[in-house]
Amino acid sequence: MKDYSEWEPIIDYENKSPWVDSNRPWLKARPPTVPKTIKFDPIPVHEFIRQSANKYPNNVCVFHKPTDKKYTYRELIHYADRIAHALHDSGVGKGDAVGIMSGNCPEFLFCVLGILETGASVVPINPLLKEADVTHIVKESGNIKVIFVTRANYRTIKKTRKEVEVPEVVIIADEEGKEDASTLTEFIEGFAPKKPDVDIDPDNDIAALLFTGGTTGLPKGVMLSHTNLVSDALLTIYHTDQPLEELEATAGSGVNLSILPLCHTFGFTVVIIAMRAAMMLVMFASFDPAEVLEAIEYYKIALFVGVPVMFQMVINCPDFTERDLSSLERAASGSAALAPELARKWEKVVGTKVGQGYGLTETSPITHGAVPWMDIIAESIGVPILDTDAKIVNPDTLEELPPNEVGELLIHGPQVMKGYWKHPDATEKTIINSWLRTGDLARMDEKGYFYIEGRTKDMVKYKGYKVMPREVEEKLMEHPAILEAGVAGIPDPNIGETIKAWVVLKPEYRDKGITEKEIIEWSKERLAGYKYPRHIEFIKTLPRTAVGKIFRRKLREME
Repeated sequence: MKDYSEWEPIIDYENKSPWVDSNRPWLKARPPTVPKTIKFDPIPVHEFIRQSANKYPNNVCVFHKPTDKKYTYRELIHYADRIAHALHDSGVGKGDAVGIMSGNCPEFLFCVLGILETGASVVPINPLLKEADVTHIVKESGNIKVIFVTRANYRTIKKTRKEVEVPEVVIIADEEGKEDASTLTEFIEGFAPKKPDVDIDPDNDIAALLFTGGTTGLPKGVMLSHTNLVSDALLTIYHTDQPLEELEATAGSGVNLSILPLCHTFGFTVVIIAMRAAMMLVMFASFDPAEVLEAIEYYKIALFVGVPVMFQMVINCPDFTERDLSSLERAASGSAALAPELARKWEKVVGTKVGQGYGLTETSPITHGAVPWMDIIAESIGVPILDTDAKIVNPDTLEELPPNEVGELLIHGPQVMKGYWKHPDATEKTIINSWLRTGDLARMDEKGYFYIEGRTKDMVKYKGYKVMPREVEEKLMEHPAILEAGVAGIPDPNIGETIKAWVVLKPEYRDKGITEKEIIEWSKERLAGYKYPRHIEFIKTLPRTAVGKIFRRKLREME
């Protein structure tokens, strides 16, 4: 077993990145105080985190507010090693997978590291999924030996076991087991904190098998290697003009609000970054905007990272204008487009702009973000992070397009996935000459800022015109009565496809008699003749994915 105690990355300020075309426009604005590339010997994710844990063993790793429990980094490694020992004794090793179906809790972190230490792959399962989706994931994985599950999700796993074999189920975050499931305490009883003697190939071994959201079909497993995840963490951490000594001096002193779901690629990577920086992760039972605002004030949070629906909930919370948010220096939104109206409201109250970012499961996931040396443009996802190249191409010919032309966004970098699990054909269509086809329509301006226009599969074709749902949604949200809106194409017997909007009204307007005709007429005055919605349906809530993206497939299924 290799010793990684002396491992460290080389932060290179001199040499060009081997991943990026040196003529890219965003590089012209990058100051010399920003690294050009990062080099490192391959290291497993758990060893990457263990380094920080060994350096700050007595620091609090996680504070779980619902139970008022705190665990240090020493305890993180203690429990991870015991879980790894127990799993290894159960026959779990390289080539196997272990599932975790849980919300955010300390045990999720212990299990992730323990699983990785055995050489097996982690398969996070969204606790909001129903039996059919969970069964699909377990069947598709085909190699899950153990599933760690909370009591709230036990019944779903029990039903899944009737359809597909799962040798062992372990209940976490609870001291009461079931007839066919032991508790975590029982599972690790008698096992010392001793990690297995396993040699891991970080470049090729799969650390995580993360399933896509399934917004356009059945979820596919995305194979992310240890190197994919470590690369994305390092490229994000060092994508700054802060002096290296100053940046590294902040390790062990920060606080991270762990509000992003850990079962999702965004939350999964953010928590790796946070633990590498030896931050204290504050976990909540669920996303309560009042509780989060209180935590920002109490812990003097400098960086708030969320998804658009979280920003929406915080901004609409009465406490938003009452709490002291002066500690907030930056805010970052990812996973879906943040409506400009929300960005304006945030800036008005907090005094700082929200920088949008971009990523997808297939890129571990972060590829773009706002940077301090360039102005934040509300509608832009910013520029590519270190060692990450991006280009806009014609979706049909893959020929690169000039600035400001809309085409498909392609990504090249060390964080690009190994491929889709058991789907070599899909992998071959998605990764072309090491460039990942994102399926997102985007454009890049002359300075290198990128803008997402929508997904190719979401585009509505109305009478020969191409309409992007996002543009219509953002305009609808400017209506004083509308809280949120989702737009999709629906079949039309005469013209093939037409535009429909599903609208959620603000509580104070729900009994005011707002009509479909009124919203359509309002839209007509503000959108091009081929863009305004022809149908409006009022609903209580929009269907969303785990991280708040509008679930357009579900909208279409409501027809």
